[in-house]
Amino acid sequence: MYKVILFLIPVLILSACGDTTVIPSNTDQTTTAGPIDPYADPPGYTGDPFEDFPEVIGMSVPGEEVPIEYEEEILSGTHFTVQISAATNEETAMRLKESVSAEINHPVFIDHQGGFWKVRVGAFPAREDAVNYTHVLVNMGFTDAWVTTRDP
Repeated sequence: MYKVILFLIPVLILSACGDTTVIPSNTDQTTTAGPIDPYADPPGYTGDPFEDFPEVIGMSVPGEEVPIEYEEEILSGTHFTVQISAATNEETAMRLKESVSAEINHPVFIDHQGGFWKVRVGAFPAREDAVNYTHVLVNMGFTDAWVTTRDP
């Protein structure tokens, strides 16, 4: 019985105190008493607590490292391109893409269509631009180069 009384005394004292907010009486505000809401602004606070912080432009999650792959920006919508090869396997197409990319300043794409990996150069807005660039590729040894369209 003695142990129960010793246990109840601190519990009763703590429960009688409770969490209350008291604003000094020397201010214009009235005294507020009652439970404190930990998610609410303090009484009388009207500012923005984050106004001096910079804008958040990114976020990372600890332990979750996902590589970000950026694609080269190309024209939106269908555009013209020059196909230089249609390989029967992806490895051959990748090697050709790397080789051609090192020689020219236009983007080189690989499109997998109908069982072939098609290596295509450029993203030209007009057919005439693609035709003119075909001559450059023919001089590089791609004698079967031809103009086609490509959807990004």
